[in-house]
Amino acid sequence: MTAMGSGDWDRLFGGGEPLPPRIVLPGALAESIRAAARSAYPDEGCGLLVGQGERVTRVVPSRNVALRGRDRFEVDPRVRLDLMKALRGTPERLLGHWHSHPDAPAVPSATDLAQAYEPALLWLICGVSGTGEAALSAWKMVPEAGAFTPVPLVVEDVTRG
Repeated sequence: MTAMGSGDWDRLFGGGEPLPPRIVLPGALAESIRAAARSAYPDEGCGLLVGQGERVTRVVPSRNVALRGRDRFEVDPRVRLDLMKALRGTPERLLGHWHSHPDAPAVPSATDLAQAYEPALLWLICGVSGTGEAALSAWKMVPEAGAFTPVPLVVEDVTRG
């Protein structure tokens, strides 16, 4: 096993490159996030977003390990660590994470703002209702402003090949 240099650390953990000006999410991946959010309902669901440049290439599912899963999320640290190891030596990087807001809009909450420990990561939020409706939005943290700002999210048509 080789040691990671600071450049590897930054690339893998999202600290080395700024977020792109927009995010492209393939339709099938958008549907997988919506399905996971519906499945977790009424608790918050969560997972990790892997990609290259502006494109999300895969969604890594995670169990929500937060003690208060109804209104908080925490990605399983083991899932994150395993992903970081798997990303070594690949062109992919951790772009961010997704989580759901049960019966709430797909906008960052005060809790999200208080828990935004990694401002270099994308926040994709899925507002999901008891009827199964699920809306997606993307956000980035702006530490200087102490607030989130929207990131344009392009969800590709599921039939696009």
